Amino acid sequence: MNKFSIAAILISGVALAACGGGGETSRGPTTPDPVTPTPTPGPKPTITNPNYTRYIEPAAIKRDLSGLASVYRKNYHKFLEYKAPNGKPIRLVATNDISDEQLLRSYNILSFYLSDVPGSKYGKRKAAVANQMANSGAVLVMAGGADGASPIKTSALAGQPLYQLEFPAAGTKAYLESDYDQRDAGFEEIFHMVHDNGIGTKYTPGVLKSTYQSDITKAMENAYAKGIWKPDRATYDEWKKEGSLEQEYIASVIDSYYGYWGAWTGGTGGMWGLYKPKTRADVKRLDPQGAKIVEDFLAKDLTYMARIDPNFKGTFKMAFDASAPYTHKSQYLNNARLLGSNDANLIGNDRDNILMGNAGRNTIDGRGGMDVVQYTELSKFYEIRNEAAKTIVSSLRRPNDVDTLINVEIIRFPDKDVKIP
Repeated sequence: MNKFSIAAILISGVALAACGGGGETSRGPTTPDPVTPTPTPGPKPTITNPNYTRYIEPAAIKRDLSGLASVYRKNYHKFLEYKAPNGKPIRLVATNDISDEQLLRSYNILSFYLSDVPGSKYGKRKAAVANQMANSGAVLVMAGGADGASPIKTSALAGQPLYQLEFPAAGTKAYLESDYDQRDAGFEEIFHMVHDNGIGTKYTPGVLKSTYQSDITKAMENAYAKGIWKPDRATYDEWKKEGSLEQEYIASVIDSYYGYWGAWTGGTGGMWGLYKPKTRADVKRLDPQGAKIVEDFLAKDLTYMARIDPNFKGTFKMAFDASAPYTHKSQYLNNARLLGSNDANLIGNDRDNILMGNAGRNTIDGRGGMDVVQYTELSKFYEIRNEAAKTIVSSLRRPNDVDTLINVEIIRFPDKDVKIP
């Protein structure tokens, strides 16, 4: 949440106006979850099924930084590129302290923020926002440790920072236990990058500066006047001087709207108590202007494919369950896939879900909605049989790769869809 300035640098001939933004996102360094290396995928099948969706994979991560500016070559080890419609990249660079799954998750969140939302006031065509970000040289810099306790030099933070211990991958211990010592700051910090470099702020240009940013200002002023969003006076004055009041306010709204404070027991409300609403229902009831400005730009549900940590065992739930506090946030996922080879299960929600199993034995329950289970290999490599209210899908290549499907309507392969009777 704390903003700072970074001098503009050149990256591939484009001036990089680095956005500020650390975060009041951690209460001190903690031990990260163990990292399981992501297996190298085999050859990808030819996709002939027009319904099939290909998602970001570890193979997209680049480890040759020779084409990047020296600050990145000297201090970082890998990166992803989100290509804007104008063909220019928005880069996400990371040190080796950041797992590949953390880097992929940051890409997914950015892609969610930049995905069109049909029928919305400001989000129905976001190409201009993405192009503005790419033109301004927006970079997410991901480093080890936490804000204020990172091994990286401050001078190397040439972009919007996001730290290892402030961004747990889905399905890790910190994610499942809602560990606020490793508070998930990803939604906050990545939206700061979109806001500062694409939408536009008091001191930065943007394509929605006179429209959406103006609406955010009005909602922020209303929330502050009514005590809904209540930073102390010194903090308010500091953010006002920096020109970051709107950024900090909308980040608070987004975090509560998507469930990132529902599990917090350390106080009332969200964002460490600065924002009265804790859950989406609270946002709509206590801060309806805030709820509207979120929905004017973003989808109500998370549309990316969530990647569940390969160490995960048990049942990952995408519907709210009070006995599993992490479901405050996972309930808004539309899509999820299990990784690795542990036997694990996946429960969807009452919306239309796309679900994917892993190389182990999985029970996948789509619950309500029109649910799809998608596979990465051609249909000829699987056996499908129906047993009462269940469908069993067995890999002919891997004997332990057996899925039991419940409340699933479609099995999707790269070459065809199979409807479950």
